[in-house]
Amino acid sequence: MIDVLDSLKYLEKIELKTAVVLLRSDGIICIRVRDDAEVELEDSLETFEAVKKLGKGVKMPVLVLTGEGGTVSEESKRFSASKQAGEPTLAEAIVVRNFAHKLLVNFLIKFYRPGRPMRMFTSKGEAVEWLKSYQDKYGDISILV
Repeated sequence: MIDVLDSLKYLEKIELKTAVVLLRSDGIICIRVRDDAEVELEDSLETFEAVKKLGKGVKMPVLVLTGEGGTVSEESKRFSASKQAGEPTLAEAIVVRNFAHKLLVNFLIKFYRPGRPMRMFTSKGEAVEWLKSYQDKYGDISILV
């Protein structure tokens, strides 16, 4: 599940049913959604709590790496775009791997209008660059980790 090519250290890791949530050494929280995960509201709430725990009360940039396949319930979509779900999040970059994920994320951003900066990417590198621009703008929080 963890990129062998990723040269960053992971400071903390929380294993969940549908995802692995990691605190990267650059101060970005990474959510790696498992392949074929069927994400329900309970799973989104569990992921939210993991992000809060790793952020230690500081709004953090969040990188979401989608898995192959899988589904997301309507309740989970609504929660994921909610103001509450965005509380521990400085900005959120979602890296999609296929057309179905592109449709889902576009719908999430345009229809639910999350109350935080959220963008879709096909490149992990571009997503990380975008998140780092928020760290630069709002202060480098990596010193807190």
